[in-house]
Amino acid sequence: MKRNIIRLIILTFLTTNIYAQKPIKAQKKMIGNKIENIEFTDYIENIPNSIEFNDKFKVLEFWATWCKPCLEAVPHLNELKTEFNNETNLVFLSITYETPEKAQKILEKINFETIVVSDQTKKIHNDLKIENNGMMILPRTVLIDDSNKIVWYGTPTELNSELILKFLRKE
Repeated sequence: MKRNIIRLIILTFLTTNIYAQKPIKAQKKMIGNKIENIEFTDYIENIPNSIEFNDKFKVLEFWATWCKPCLEAVPHLNELKTEFNNETNLVFLSITYETPEKAQKILEKINFETIVVSDQTKKIHNDLKIENNGMMILPRTVLIDDSNKIVWYGTPTELNSELILKFLRKE
């Protein structure tokens, strides 16, 4: 019996791991592609004077209220946002697909210094393959340059100052 449970756990892990690789490979293939206008259904927190981001360097952070690793990454992203606060051509956007009301409950508990937005249509999630065949890949960070070219996919923990500097210099 114990041996069967162990086999089941190993099989589950292997199957999940193999399935999870497909969307990540699909994302990596998107690097170098351009994305159309970046639009959101709702602006929730830290709303800027201008919501025109197409000519700016963009750090897109995809998150959800139910995603513990997403919420644990917020302080790190806040630090990076603060470090690059003087870069007027760079925006940090935290993107959820959930309603503003649902997101607001988390925002009352966790401080986001980034621009917090929602795309309830999930268009940007689908365009950037954050959701693939009904599977949400979170947390996910995407860097998009000032010409709307997708430059990098990763996780918030992989994002660092050096990477952002290279991103801004288009290296």
